[in-house]
Amino acid sequence: MAIESPRWLLLPGTPLTPSVWDGVRAELATHGEVVTPEINPPAGDVDADLQLRLAADVVETAATDAPWHVVGHSFGGQVALEFALMRPDLVSHLTLLCTRDTPFPAFGAAAAAVNAGTVDVDATLRRWFSSAEVLDDGPVVRYARHAVTTADKASWASALRAIASFDCSQRTASIACPVNVVAAEHDTVSDVDAMEAMHRRIPGSDFAVLDDAWHMSIFEDPVELARLLRR
Repeated sequence: MAIESPRWLLLPGTPLTPSVWDGVRAELATHGEVVTPEINPPAGDVDADLQLRLAADVVETAATDAPWHVVGHSFGGQVALEFALMRPDLVSHLTLLCTRDTPFPAFGAAAAAVNAGTVDVDATLRRWFSSAEVLDDGPVVRYARHAVTTADKASWASALRAIASFDCSQRTASIACPVNVVAAEHDTVSDVDAMEAMHRRIPGSDFAVLDDAWHMSIFEDPVELARLLRR
């Protein structure tokens, strides 16, 4: 019997675009199908169900008879969680990168700052990358700087408000597919403790911490990230 090729559905964080996956997509495409849909939070006030509504949009894009290995980073990880809860039949594996299933209230103030146009780009990069990565100013750092600088601020603020209140922790235990939870040692939002607690709520999930890594460090080496996903 023929073995089906793997299929990956890669969901980005905010205010990032599918381009953040370009290097990983190129690696994975030699082994199977890869889809990187847009995730576009609407501008303006939204309720706490934004991630659920965006997951429904992704389902419309990805719905087929064959399931996906769904991968979500940061805000995309929360959409991935809702996707897996909504349509378990479409998820063969779930990988959660630097995300959380509980609220992060501090992002309420961050949303207000973004809406007011007072985004500190350098501070954002220092939260996402190590000092050495920022100083090196490689392709991923340059991409992230461009994404932050050119982002639709109202849309980004909507996503931040949704992250501030998002909580699916009472439902994550129902996820039955294989799940990999991957944290970054120095991530200050999806911190190790929060991600380990999420891992413990998901039966049979695996948990790993990337040493000396920040929120976006995982994209610095797309070959290694693709290898991690293939494992």
